[in-house]
Amino acid sequence: MNAFQVGRQHLRQLLSLLVLAVLLVGCKAEEPDKGSATAQISAYNHTEDFIYQFYIDGAGGASVRAYEGGGGFICCIGYPREWRPDLKATVRWTTSASNPKPYTGETWHEKVVPIEQYKELGTTLNVHFLEQGNVRLIISSMGSGHPEYPGPLPPVKPAEWPKTLYLEDLK
Repeated sequence: MNAFQVGRQHLRQLLSLLVLAVLLVGCKAEEPDKGSATAQISAYNHTEDFIYQFYIDGAGGASVRAYEGGGGFICCIGYPREWRPDLKATVRWTTSASNPKPYTGETWHEKVVPIEQYKELGTTLNVHFLEQGNVRLIISSMGSGHPEYPGPLPPVKPAEWPKTLYLEDLK
């Protein structure tokens, strides 16, 4: 080997070591911000009113019959990966009468609601519409009715509440 080839080989080795050092330093760097987590939205209506549509910080929009909910999902809403005490969302919804009450039009409601504490990321933001305009927001991977679910049980229709008729029932 001549002096030029030896010098070139040393230069390659030096560059290889430099690349290896940069890679090793990169491994010790802080983990990059992963951004928000996302969850689908599911609603539970614990009231006698029909919820025609609802929005959580602008996301959402489905309807929920009186004393029904869960199982239907809307995509998606972002939320912080770590819960903090000031975590809130603006909930907007419109209600109208359900059978047997006569329809008198729609009424819009809006409320800023705290998102309840979560210790781990959940796949669903469960929205519970409760009596007297109260709303609970619960992020969980479990739905209402699961033994470890941290929120209310699924809505229950009162015994005197009329059965909902669907077109399929009339065939």
